[in-house]
Formats: sequence, structure tokens, C-alpha cells
Amino acid sequence: MVTEETKQYEQIGLEKEKEIDALGRMMINLEDIKEFYTWSQKQAKVSFILASIMCVAGLVLMIVTVILTVIFKLSFGITITSVIGGVVTELIAGTALVVYQNSLSQLNHYHKALHEDERFLSSVNLLGKFSTIEAKDNMLQEIIRSEIQMNLSEIIDDKDTKLDKPRIKHD
Repeated sequence: MVTEETKQYEQIGLEKEKEIDALGRMMINLEDIKEFYTWSQKQAKVSFILASIMCVAGLVLMIVTVILTVIFKLSFGITITSVIGGVVTELIAGTALVVYQNSLSQLNHYHKALHEDERFLSSVNLLGKFSTIEAKDNMLQEIIRSEIQMNLSEIIDDKDTKLDKPRIKHD
């Protein structure tokens, strides 16, 4: 026969196992976010370098075309073709700058997520420093309350940001 006390110990053991699983999953997710953050950093650097090179190349192509046309009196067809090539290069550079901007946005988002997860895990880890179960429970309630308030304020901020975006009016 299993006594009532044994059932309670087993239940406490299962709760601790679930807590460890949840924290373990959070740690795995945190590692995934770190990897994605590193990938986003690399993507941002490559996008910026590509955009910079393309901007310079397009500008140089257009300037060289105009100078060579004046010096060697090249035909209008050759000049136009080269200038169009420079403009296309500048458009590609602009696209790379848009990718760079989006990469920075991703970096900011994942950096914020890393910071929030680290803060939450640190708070949960500090629960073990309290001497009584009542103090731990009170602090856990406060941590949960704080997380909910931050999530709600973030949702409100996101709504406000979306509402502030200018809308195109059609006549």
C-alpha cells in the first residue's frame, strides 16, 4: 500500500521534474534565439557591405561613363546603356539597404528577447535563495505579475506603433 505521504512526495517530485523541464525548454529556446541572433548579425553585416559596394560601383559606373563620353565623344547609345547599368546597380544597392534595415530590426527584436529571457531565468533562479516556501511563492507571484505587465505594455506599445504609421489615402 502506498501511504498518503508517499503520494505527496511523488507529486512534489513530478512538479519539480515539470519545473526542470520548463526551465530546460527555456534554455534550449534561449540557445536557439542566440543562434538566430548570431545569424542575423552576419546577415546585417553582409547586407551592409553589399549595399556599400553596390552604391560605390553604381556611382563610379555613371561617373566614368559620363567622363569617357566627354573625353572620347562616345555615341549616345553606349552612354545610355552604361548609365542604365549604373542606375540598375543603384537599385540593387537600395534593395540591399532594405534587407539591411530588416536585419537590424530582427537583431533588435532578438536582442530584446534574449534580454527578457535572461532576466526571467535569473529571477526564477533567485527563488532558490529564499528560505521559506511562502517567500518563494510570494516572489514567484510577483515575477509572474511583472511578466504579465511587461507583456501587456509591449502589446499596447505595438498597437500604438501600428496606429502611428501613416496611411495612404485614396481619393
